[in-house]
Amino acid sequence: MIDQSPVDLDIQKRDLIEGLMKGFDVITAFDSDSPQLSASEVAERVGLTRSAARRYLLTLVHTGMAASDGKKFWLMPRLLNLGQSYLESARVPRAVVPFLQRLTQQLQESTNFSLLDGDEIVYVTRVTAAQLVNAGFEPGTRLPAYTTTAGRVLLGMREDAEIQAYLERVNLIPHTHMAMTDKAALFQEILTMRRQGYGITENQFEMGMRGIAIAVKNRNGRVIGALSVTSNIAACSREEAIARGVPALQTTANTLMMWV
Repeated sequence: MIDQSPVDLDIQKRDLIEGLMKGFDVITAFDSDSPQLSASEVAERVGLTRSAARRYLLTLVHTGMAASDGKKFWLMPRLLNLGQSYLESARVPRAVVPFLQRLTQQLQESTNFSLLDGDEIVYVTRVTAAQLVNAGFEPGTRLPAYTTTAGRVLLGMREDAEIQAYLERVNLIPHTHMAMTDKAALFQEILTMRRQGYGITENQFEMGMRGIAIAVKNRNGRVIGALSVTSNIAACSREEAIARGVPALQTTANTLMMWV
């Protein structure tokens, strides 16, 4: 099996294409709060002149990745091809799917595989349980790492100093009235998750929902992501959820270690 573990490259500034990096910045300037932007607004967000921002935007329009009414610009579905290329070429997300399917069948709950990208958790694969109300995050969903169980578990795989630096630079926005907003308490919870080998949260991102997650390592011991299961709190007690979910997640993670 091919080892796709990344290695640290000695990348010099002369090796980089500034225009490509700035193009990515233009794309990520759009978000749920600002789905449509003018060239001036993009220029301000990205640090470009208005004329340069307009050229980037017109290039996206030309390639079908954006559209415009002459004043505002917005992204188009063709941009999803970039993410699809990753899903089709990356071995890990494809390898995980059969294991998630078995895990979902066993627990009768939606399961996810996610990874940490900088300060964000990214959900790359999901298998939905056959039930009336399906919980979980769609593939491609990006959230601040602190908001989810999987994100907290993966933060726990970092050094203490890295976790503290992360907590210092993020603003903890509560998604529910029960969400943890005390950074010292969150730091201790992350350390507890690391120590016990799994994480569990309730009512943190959505009221009435529970998440259980465990880190996944490859054969070299490198953390490559997290497995998680999302369920309704009303379905069973916290203790029952742990007794049922944690061993299943651990078994799946141990099996995955031999494949990824």
